[in-house]
Amino acid sequence: MTDPLVVDGIVDFLVGDPIFTGLLIVMLLFVFFAYLLVRRTLLGLSEGYDEVRRR
Repeated sequence: MTDPLVVDGIVDFLVGDPIFTGLLIVMLLFVFFAYLLVRRTLLGLSEGYDEVRRR
């Protein structure tokens, strides 16, 4: 279990440094967007292969 003082320190750091917090949010959004893009691409590729095999 994490120490509440550690969590408070992290929260204070993030609140005290808005530029770092903004960059962190942008990086996380980019990672999630990239994951969804790759997932969609691979699923579409798989569906395309399945459709060609059925013909």
